[in-house]
Amino acid sequence: MTNRRDFLKQMGIVGGGLILDVSLAGCATNFPHTQQGDFEPNAWLQVKPNNDIIFYLNSVEMGQGTMTGMTTLIAEELNTEPYRIEVKSAGVHPDYVNPEYGVQVTGGSTSTRIYYEELRIAAAQAREMLLSAASLKLETSMDKLKAEDGHILYRNQRIPFGQFAQLASQLSKPKVKPKKSNFRFMGKSSVRLDGPMKALGTAKYGIDTQLPELYIAALKRCPVIGGTVKDWRANGADSMPRVKKVVAIPTGVAVIAESYWHAQKALEKVSIEWEMPELAQRSSDEIRQEFKTLAKEDDGRSAFSDGYAERAINDSVKVREAEYSVPFLAHATMEPMNCTVRLSDDLCEIWAPTQIPPVCASMAAEVTGLSRNQVKVYTTLLGGGFGRRLSVDYVVEATHIAMASGLPVKLIFSREDDTQNDYYRPAAHAVMKAGLDKDDRIKGWYHKNVNPNILNYAAQEVATAVLPDWMPDSLVRFSANLSPFVYNNILTDPASTEGAVEFGYDSPNTEIRHVQADPGLRTGYWRSVGHSINAFIVESFVDELSYVTNKDPLEFRLHNLTRNPRKANVLSLVAEKGAWGTPSVEGASQGLAAHFSFGSYVAQLVEASVEKGTIRVHRVVVAVDCGKTVNPDIVKMQMEGGVIFGLTAALHGEITLKNGAVQQSNFHDYPLLRMNEVPTIEVHVVDSTEAPGGAGEPGVPPIAAALANALFAATGQRLRQLPLKLA
Repeated sequence: MTNRRDFLKQMGIVGGGLILDVSLAGCATNFPHTQQGDFEPNAWLQVKPNNDIIFYLNSVEMGQGTMTGMTTLIAEELNTEPYRIEVKSAGVHPDYVNPEYGVQVTGGSTSTRIYYEELRIAAAQAREMLLSAASLKLETSMDKLKAEDGHILYRNQRIPFGQFAQLASQLSKPKVKPKKSNFRFMGKSSVRLDGPMKALGTAKYGIDTQLPELYIAALKRCPVIGGTVKDWRANGADSMPRVKKVVAIPTGVAVIAESYWHAQKALEKVSIEWEMPELAQRSSDEIRQEFKTLAKEDDGRSAFSDGYAERAINDSVKVREAEYSVPFLAHATMEPMNCTVRLSDDLCEIWAPTQIPPVCASMAAEVTGLSRNQVKVYTTLLGGGFGRRLSVDYVVEATHIAMASGLPVKLIFSREDDTQNDYYRPAAHAVMKAGLDKDDRIKGWYHKNVNPNILNYAAQEVATAVLPDWMPDSLVRFSANLSPFVYNNILTDPASTEGAVEFGYDSPNTEIRHVQADPGLRTGYWRSVGHSINAFIVESFVDELSYVTNKDPLEFRLHNLTRNPRKANVLSLVAEKGAWGTPSVEGASQGLAAHFSFGSYVAQLVEASVEKGTIRVHRVVVAVDCGKTVNPDIVKMQMEGGVIFGLTAALHGEITLKNGAVQQSNFHDYPLLRMNEVPTIEVHVVDSTEAPGGAGEPGVPPIAAALANALFAATGQRLRQLPLKLA
């Protein structure tokens, strides 16, 4: 079984074994922001003589609370209130490589759980070095000094850190606070650091980027993703008011103008003849039927095998079979894709709301012919990421437009562009089989998914960033193009089976299989990725098994979780807090689901009813065990956001194709959950000493199954297809 953290190393193997296994050193090495007299003990921290304390945030803030959470880790060891620390984007640098993925990236709910110890040690290093410098300058022992709120306390004096910056040159042994009782900030709720700037309108997103003589670009793309320009005519668009240029790039024709409105109006005049891709022959009904046929005829590849699942199922006392399906989904980030590019002969500057800055740099280098060190990426705040900004198509297009026009440009997607040119969450069809013994324990479990891989598309972009600079361009392109072939024909994309492999219940005989089926619509990472598919399938099917045994759904789950105490614990907690069996709303029914993803266990209880044929969700109770918690409020916010995000998909989310073109275009036909549809949400965080888990994604996977299970309890209809629709 291949997991996601290994995929880059595998790409290196298939590309000639040239990817280096880079560890996160956290050591400052030739940073451009270091000046004479600055104290920079590692890649994250800087203390200036004027007492500015700067934290270089190597993860991006896209609403998930990373800025607050990671700054809190620094603040705890510096013993300095978080708001006193200035947070800046770290930029692209090898010291910021995410060790789980081998590239500098924000994704997979890794920021806090990966850097929990790294950042504390980094801040502890800085604290001890400042105390050491102070002891030398004040000619006293370190035990008579205390670091607090940006100052060294000595007798009745409060001396700013900055006065010791030049002396703080010798690293002492790092020390972190060993006991929770010593924590001043961690594990406690606090004001989000990005809250005031967003409330006051001073937060700068990618779309807010302003430069001297900057022009706005709008791009007309092929209605079928993958199509290219065969021929085109400006039809007078280039002579319209405030239009600067009209240029063609591989994916379309762009109008560059002094404003977005003028660019869009001129774009309406442009006519294009397209070279259509094979996807133009495909439609949703045909794709769904293809997936169903493959589920019957193709065994696929094994992602996990333990024991003899099919034999055990055939020998079971009770057997259950079912098929489930889920659609393609768009990300629908509130800030549409955008990128600003300024080019000169020897420099390409990029301002982008991106989750993966090094790939932006490497892809821009490919387009411009510059070396990677001649490309500078400035990461802005993100108006939602959800995995969409792990792809960099918008950066590539903006760079092409800047190259073709010779102008500094800001490319902005319309909402229609955004919806119809996404990297979509894969559709999937699943076959489920399970057998139970006489004691109602799972004896055999079989799960087969039919769906397209994601790495086919991601590998082509990421390969250019992780392969060495000295590698010839031809070999880089060969490696990038080879990776999709490998994941189509040799390896199983772990994103296709995550959440199925680690489904969590006791089963001595388990088989998880995957059938690769790619209709040609490009796919990408969507909040919680494969877990969003497989949690719905697994937890709905487990609910079906409970009714086969006539056991209460909670009782059946706990009966089959003897080896998974943390999952059992969140289920018990959510049942207690949600008063399982006693709905708080008259006429409502309850449903349960629990899932493990990104290092965290989440259980959800839904109360729902059907009113005049309409599904109404009244209440959602969440129990989450995400290990050690830096800021409980952020965990709660992420669970609430995850529930709303997941309910949006469960009730409304569906991308369909007609002749290869995405039929949805804006929020009228790809709606988000409206305020009147949002239920009461209660979140209960387990007080845990386990290693930190993620919070940004784990709230999404269980919600669709919990709702489907509640609807079964209410109506007797077992809904096995998303979005949920009653007969």
